[in-house]
Amino acid sequence: MLPDMRRIALYAVVFAALLYAVHRLAMVAVAWLLGNQDMIVGLDCCVDYRRESTDPWSNVLVAVSGVLATQAVAWVAIGLLASRRGGPPHVPATLAGTAFVMSPLLQLIVYVVWHWAERDYVAVIDYLMDATGLPEMALIVAMLGLFAGYAVLFWWALWRAWQRSGAPAAPVAGA
Repeated sequence: MLPDMRRIALYAVVFAALLYAVHRLAMVAVAWLLGNQDMIVGLDCCVDYRRESTDPWSNVLVAVSGVLATQAVAWVAIGLLASRRGGPPHVPATLAGTAFVMSPLLQLIVYVVWHWAERDYVAVIDYLMDATGLPEMALIVAMLGLFAGYAVLFWWALWRAWQRSGAPAAPVAGA
């Protein structure tokens, strides 16, 4: 085992907690800025989206703002890694990877579990349906395509930043 693996795991746990806070606070801030205070309870959000809102796009924006905020943090970490300014390379790489797992990937998993478990609360798809009038399956296919494309771009950028940082490659088992 690499000597840094325990430290990297600790960083991932700490980053996950901080990114969760960034995600939730971004949603609260956007809801507040858009005048959608009905959905804010303390420092939490998404409790009660206003379905009757005259601007359904505001609900969409609130629903995606947490993911957008955490991904902004991830891209800053990738930039720091590529510019060799993030200290040891595993710190910004761990932050970026954790941000990807905590937001877009986790949101996709939550969507699949909640939606297919006969739960009808799926904010982004629901509010995109309200805003666009497109059928649910078309939006699901579009979201999966967007996720797949973003995942490829994200991991390619992280890999290139790692290479640029001059960090050694991870050892391969059995090599």
